Amino acid sequence: MIIKIKRNKTLLRNNNIDWWIVILYIFMIFFGYMNLYSVSYEKAEKQLVWILFSFICIFLVFLLKPIHYKYFSSFFFLFTLLFLIGVFFFGKNVNGSKSWYVFGPISFQPSELAKISTSLMISKILSQKNVKKNKNIFISIFLIILPSLLIFLQPDPGSSLVFFSFIFTLYRQGLSIFFLLCVLFLIFLFVISFNISYWIIIFCIFSVFLFFFLVKKRSINDLLFYLFLLIFLSTFVIISPLFFNKFLKQHHKDRINILFQNEFDRKYRDNVGYNLLYSKTAIGSGKFFGKGYQKGTITKGKFVPEQHTDYIFCTVGEEWGFVGSVTLIIFYLLFISRIYFLSEKQKDVFGRIFGYSVGNILFIHFFINLSMVMGLFPTIGIVLPFFSYGGSSFFSFTVLLFIFIRLDASDQDSLI
Repeated sequence: MIIKIKRNKTLLRNNNIDWWIVILYIFMIFFGYMNLYSVSYEKAEKQLVWILFSFICIFLVFLLKPIHYKYFSSFFFLFTLLFLIGVFFFGKNVNGSKSWYVFGPISFQPSELAKISTSLMISKILSQKNVKKNKNIFISIFLIILPSLLIFLQPDPGSSLVFFSFIFTLYRQGLSIFFLLCVLFLIFLFVISFNISYWIIIFCIFSVFLFFFLVKKRSINDLLFYLFLLIFLSTFVIISPLFFNKFLKQHHKDRINILFQNEFDRKYRDNVGYNLLYSKTAIGSGKFFGKGYQKGTITKGKFVPEQHTDYIFCTVGEEWGFVGSVTLIIFYLLFISRIYFLSEKQKDVFGRIFGYSVGNILFIHFFINLSMVMGLFPTIGIVLPFFSYGGSSFFSFTVLLFIFIRLDASDQDSLI
């Protein structure tokens, strides 16, 4: 009993909190808010309310014990699925997607809540003992598909794509590298699924993967398990063009087609390619040291629509230049690397899996957002964590991060 009291006091004094990751978090909030303020004072004012609300939630996160996150994860996940289904009936249509609940002046995107609940749920499943690894992986894949499919049907393909990041968590827990390559291949397929001329190449690559897998010696159980997954993937490959063309809006398809042409094409220059054209122009105009804070002519002229959300990075490129952009990228990589480092140190399997899930979600947001802004990936509504305007996303990223910090702080007291 005495030992238990001492541990609780130690945790309350925050001696076990990793302050390096907290400092990096605060830096990104501060730098992100500065850039958002430069783009839109009104948006920055609203974002400040969400920042303060998220800070309050940090204290609530630390009030719960790690065992509570594991125990209530199933109920939280079920609640999130109901929340995602409800948006089809009670949600508001924004930019062609029915992805938001609106309560007076407050709007909330349930897909952000799904990132938290799915991370907790697969951490619980994969940390279970006395259960076959393949069974846990299969259940986790099914649980990942459920929310991602509901989000895709809204349609919100960008948020749905984020759930692919959990595959890297499964890989850390023993998923075959072959299956990981197949999933990466599906992401590639997602990008080019509207160009039928690429399907011969796709078929050949997939056949090589299939042959490589089948000739490798494995146990009967592993073979049956992965053959089932391969059948699922093959079915997906066959029906995906019809599926995507049926559920995606035309502007989603146009944003993907830009990758195979360019934003200067007359067909796209004055509509879906407009954002990308001026985003590249803004980043390039910043040169090495940038034009200076609040001196970006493209930013001030509001030439880039949605610059406060998806395209916030072009503000960094224009006003802070190459030096500021590289500095931000380095800080992001340090931040995400720190999460992976702490995850690998976890004695508790639940904490380790959750940490990897948090790191993977942040990394795919960071990687895809920068790729979008520079024209290397379609514009699919992926925000830059802690930078882009959006209360729902800021809240979810903060809660994800500090649940992990809470688990890590408790893990330091573990006697395992």
